[in-house]
Amino acid sequence: MNHPKWILFGCIVVLAFALIMTTGCAKQEEAQEGETQSTDQEEKAKVELPAAVAKAIEDNVPKAQIEKVEVEEKGGIALYDIEFKADQGEIEVAEDGTVIDVVTIITMEDVPEAAAEVLKKAIEDATIIRIEKSEVWSELKIEGDVGTIVKLDSPKYIYEAEVMKGDQTGEVEVAADGTIIEPLKWDTEESQEKKK
Repeated sequence: MNHPKWILFGCIVVLAFALIMTTGCAKQEEAQEGETQSTDQEEKAKVELPAAVAKAIEDNVPKAQIEKVEVEEKGGIALYDIEFKADQGEIEVAEDGTVIDVVTIITMEDVPEAAAEVLKKAIEDATIIRIEKSEVWSELKIEGDVGTIVKLDSPKYIYEAEVMKGDQTGEVEVAADGTIIEPLKWDTEESQEKKK
């Protein structure tokens, strides 16, 4: 007569076990899915770099970890724009390993006095979010559809300040001697989307 209670108890135990297993499997699948997503992101950062580009990175920013790689062709020359994790800057390298420029994140104290004065005037009452120092080693000259890389005898330095005023962001570029290369430009919605 007590059999129905044992059957009921057995059914409850089986259902509980099934629920535990299902929940465990679901969590395992979520964990694997999360690993897959981060692996996918890592794979995007691990674009197959030509040996010359990889060497240029190793020679110029040996400890930096790659976050993002973009490849653009200009004048028949493939340019690799590599951004690094944790504000370690970026580098632009031609496919043959020629370094175009190396960008580092700096503070206003690191900006030469002439450039710092011009930057402060140019940004008016906006707040500086970040300053980048670009060490330009080569320039790309394009005539018609053909590009040529011209190596500079010594690097040029460009200082770019990202600024914010209210909910608007903008950028200004200044040479080391204080010459304005790009006056303050406020971002449009379209330019903000491109940055993402």
